[in-house]
Amino acid sequence: MRILLYVFACSLIASPLPGQSVYKPKLVNSKDGAHHDFPMGVLEATGRLKDGEKEILVMDVGKGGAAETAGLKVGDRLMMIEGKTPDAFSKKTDTGLEGPQALLGNSLDRKSASSKPLLSLRIRRDSGQVNLTIDLPKSSSFSLSRPLACPKRKYYLSEIADHLVEVQEQNGRWKPGVGGDADVYTTAFCGLVLLANNDPAHLSSIKRGIEFVKKASIDSIDPDDPKVGPKNWQTAANGILLGEYQLATGDKTYFEDLKACCDLLTKRVTEKGTMGHHYSIPYSGGGLIVINVQAHLAWALAEKCGYPIDEKAWNNSASEVRKSLDPKTGALGYSSRATWSPDIAARTGAMATALSVAGRDKKFTSSLADALVRLNGRMRHAHAMSSIGLIFGFSGIKVGSPRRYSEVMETWMPYLELSRLPRGGAAFFGGKRNIGGDQYLGLASIGNASVGMILASAQNRLFMHGGTRKGWFGKAN
Repeated sequence: MRILLYVFACSLIASPLPGQSVYKPKLVNSKDGAHHDFPMGVLEATGRLKDGEKEILVMDVGKGGAAETAGLKVGDRLMMIEGKTPDAFSKKTDTGLEGPQALLGNSLDRKSASSKPLLSLRIRRDSGQVNLTIDLPKSSSFSLSRPLACPKRKYYLSEIADHLVEVQEQNGRWKPGVGGDADVYTTAFCGLVLLANNDPAHLSSIKRGIEFVKKASIDSIDPDDPKVGPKNWQTAANGILLGEYQLATGDKTYFEDLKACCDLLTKRVTEKGTMGHHYSIPYSGGGLIVINVQAHLAWALAEKCGYPIDEKAWNNSASEVRKSLDPKTGALGYSSRATWSPDIAARTGAMATALSVAGRDKKFTSSLADALVRLNGRMRHAHAMSSIGLIFGFSGIKVGSPRRYSEVMETWMPYLELSRLPRGGAAFFGGKRNIGGDQYLGLASIGNASVGMILASAQNRLFMHGGTRKGWFGKAN
């Protein structure tokens, strides 16, 4: 009976049909935060908000979608949603999704699960007002009280994974935004989503992704010369993917590649503990903590696979990480020279996750997670991007503050709903300021990866989400 109910719930969520296009929001990046563009979920439209506004300005409407079918037009302003006037939007990062986004996301979730999935809007159009009723694609509702058992959450992750398989390129990569070497980093996170979804039918796609990062990145490592090889952020992401893959499947085929990645990261830690994009240390030797923490997570996962951590490198790097701690927020800053930074989630979350996986310094892990919980509104902001703040922010909270995890997930439910497309998985939903880094990685690919990893954090499979069981891939929880 439970299986039948689950299948029924899944059938209520629209699936892509042959020939149907996937809606891509028309997002204009605003580096100074003058405006914030975002997807409007299953409406298949793009909204814009400015500081202090209560009305969502419609910037784009997808052809054939629910919004266009109901008569929503570019230039319309959403005055009221389900009879309610939204609170004002604020461009301050700490306010998170408060205001029109929260009201629209919560309304979409609730109404799409009702017996009559109709969303009522009052629109300001030109000099007048119009009432619209939008027929929504039917779905179940997110279960906020039982996040681990929510059919919608599970199906959403599966739909994202299926879409990633569909759009994976023949060489195994997922398309980046501007070419260059972004495809390796993007592919690593897309591969993690497929792994976390736990569908044996996707194993060949996961392996193709691994083979791509191996050929495009790992094979360039020279074990005798740390000045040669991929950038550190690539290398760490590769190590995270390979570590989780071996732990999930028991397949040790890529252990030597995992070892090569971790050895390279070890050799690139200076005596002071600093790390940079590559071998050299930027910012007059100040370094980048966001590199250190991802290296720690790769090392911690590799240790679970049988890799002996270089304690000197770990300790030197960990010392530099601690020196970057901002005493006012309890979160990690740019570097030991620049401890204050508003975009704290990627650094703080990745280090909390690494320490938890390694079973080290539980007190520090807990304090970092507490900072993430208190400042969770900032999770969409990390180094001119949103993706890694969300990916590592949620993993850090899950492993470091599990009792508060459901509370934070409830706060972020509107984000999941506004990212959800009726077909094609998830749309990219960025931060309130510069998203140039995500554009570099590829909005469609990294958007699905980000939302997929948030959803996967509820599954307890990946070690970076609190998993403790090896060889779980292809088996029931």
